[in-house]
Amino acid sequence: MKSRRKGFTLTELIVVIAILGILMAIVIPSWGYFMRRSRERTANAKAKVVFNAAQTEFTRIAQNERHALTVSNDNMELYLNEKDDADAEIYVGRGDFYFYWNGTNGIQVANDGKPDGITQNNNENAHIATSINNICGREGVYKVYVNNYNVQSVVYCSQTNGQYKGTYPRTMGSEQISDESAVRDNEVSAIDMNVIALNPAPAPAEGS
Repeated sequence: MKSRRKGFTLTELIVVIAILGILMAIVIPSWGYFMRRSRERTANAKAKVVFNAAQTEFTRIAQNERHALTVSNDNMELYLNEKDDADAEIYVGRGDFYFYWNGTNGIQVANDGKPDGITQNNNENAHIATSINNICGREGVYKVYVNNYNVQSVVYCSQTNGQYKGTYPRTMGSEQISDESAVRDNEVSAIDMNVIALNPAPAPAEGS
């Protein structure tokens, strides 16, 4: 006597499909979350490398500009005739300085990413980019915020407006950044670097 194979009933198939749908609804968002965090951690590590390389370079620049700053800031009559020359030698200075590498060239920018009104020193720009990239490589793009020759923050991404950005010293995915969308939703050049810095620059006074 031949045995008869019993297949799934329609009801059983519907139940199985429903269970699979529920599992997929749970797993897929979680998988996307973990993938994003993993890629952001990788980008965070790259941002830290850029941070350290940049600090080495800006320390060198500080040593080179030390005398020019002394002359520029001193009101002694001894230096009055030298001030213009000293000012011309200062590239970074003690204030806020932002540097952006777009994957091909490095330029000085404002915090909003615009180079408008900023006098470019192509030799110094190239020197900074070369010094940083010799350590961390030329792949990707990054923006560096410097104050008084001390690097305050770095953001890095594999592309200009890539989905997975890394930051340092406040890192993406660590709950150190109050508004991570301010980083994720902007191009690297336009990201507000104060969101990432441990010591953000004070907001400009009203009317200034």
